[in-house]
Amino acid sequence: MKLLYLHLSTFEGPARAWRAETEGLVDLGTGELTALAQQNAGSPCVVFLPSSLCLLANAAVNARQLRQAGSSLSWLVEDQTGEDADSLHVVACPSEGDTTPLLAISRSILREGLRALRATGLHPVAVIPDLFLLPRDDSDWQLQVQGNCMVLRTGAYAGAVLETDLVGTLLDAALQERGNAPPPSISVGSGAPAAVWTQVEQWAQGHADIRCRLADNLTAPAALAAVPDWSRHPANLLQGEFAESARLAVPAALRWAAVFLAVAFGLQLVSEIVHAGVYRFQADRVAAQVVSRYHALFPEERLSAQPASALQDVQKRLRGKQNEGQSGGNVLPTLTRVAQTLQGSGLSAQRIDILGGVVTLDVDARSLGELDSFKQKLDGAGLSTEIMSANNQGGSVRGRLKVGGGA
Repeated sequence: MKLLYLHLSTFEGPARAWRAETEGLVDLGTGELTALAQQNAGSPCVVFLPSSLCLLANAAVNARQLRQAGSSLSWLVEDQTGEDADSLHVVACPSEGDTTPLLAISRSILREGLRALRATGLHPVAVIPDLFLLPRDDSDWQLQVQGNCMVLRTGAYAGAVLETDLVGTLLDAALQERGNAPPPSISVGSGAPAAVWTQVEQWAQGHADIRCRLADNLTAPAALAAVPDWSRHPANLLQGEFAESARLAVPAALRWAAVFLAVAFGLQLVSEIVHAGVYRFQADRVAAQVVSRYHALFPEERLSAQPASALQDVQKRLRGKQNEGQSGGNVLPTLTRVAQTLQGSGLSAQRIDILGGVVTLDVDARSLGELDSFKQKLDGAGLSTEIMSANNQGGSVRGRLKVGGGA
């Protein structure tokens, strides 16, 4: 079967498609997913989903600490998503010194999306954020326009997506996260609207040593050709519980051997269960002592009434206290959630300022109730929001809100 590449806007809507042929990549254009699946029935496919469904973040852990953490990575990004860690699927990309890039997505979104793709007859071998459809150049930022959104790639595993009318805000936030690193140059896809290019030029002129240029090579085919095997890409979300399992045809002789091994294993298991009972009793005693000690140190904090859940609470809170203050203000996830909440709300953003990891947002609303409803939606998205002022202006209400990354 020939490999199919799909760039999705949703898991069930239209998709842009390419097919790997012997002579090279063939552009299949844009079509409905069901039609593309029928034309390429049973084909393995690499799926690029909207990056707005994902979170790209950096965790203050090195490769050794990451190995010790094992599969328990969700707590590292829980404070940046506003979602419960148990609902997140997180994969780790190669560590960069004492930090590790992490990629997170809702388990339910990924599970339902895979179910929808497989129902059409497609066979996903990799699911990757469409940020990686921008070719990587370590000396540059890459910016491409897709519909009414901008995709900005700022590193091997870093970037963000915002609406096209927030060019300056997106670049300011990215520059703030860059810290003391040398100023970047910016490559803008040659197909970007003139208005976006003008805004990028104006922004670059206001910052010393930052140059921008139009680039013809910021295309999906160029990015696809640069990676020989996307199933092995570090940003492939089909890892861990979502990894593709290989199906092996087992000969009859091996099946009989497996039966005898299963019997022997069962006998051994009975013996181990007896020993495990003793160890479990001792572990419960130690867990009770840990919870009791934590209560003594932090008497004001409430824990679960169930012993096992109480121990998990203690472990989670101790990790949070250990990592408290280690990560800087990751402004890009906050801006992404603000933009997603603002979309379709009927409010108009007039100004966005960023200072010290805190976003200050000026919006126009039809009433105080509408402004308060927007605040509640931001709070519901896991952000810490405060209405700083609200004034009548020509029949509308101009509100200023302070938005933080949440707890």
